[in-house]
Amino acid sequence: GAIKGLQRQVPYELIPSFDVDGKHYRPTVYIADFTYTDAKTGEEIVEDCKGYRTDIYRLKSKIFAHKYGVVILET
Repeated sequence: GAIKGLQRQVPYELIPSFDVDGKHYRPTVYIADFTYTDAKTGEEIVEDCKGYRTDIYRLKSKIFAHKYGVVILET
């Protein structure tokens, strides 16, 4: 009863696909391990289970925080 709406492997688009000088770039996506709503506060939580914070993860988490205004909870 502490959480509601648990979802796994939720994709978030960080940078949409685009074309430059005839070259196509695929979208950049962050996939959250879990998302859920805190039953007490109603706050949406984005959670990632980390054994090691890679450079790619650090960059994606920074872009995610900028775009969505949410800090990823790391466990």
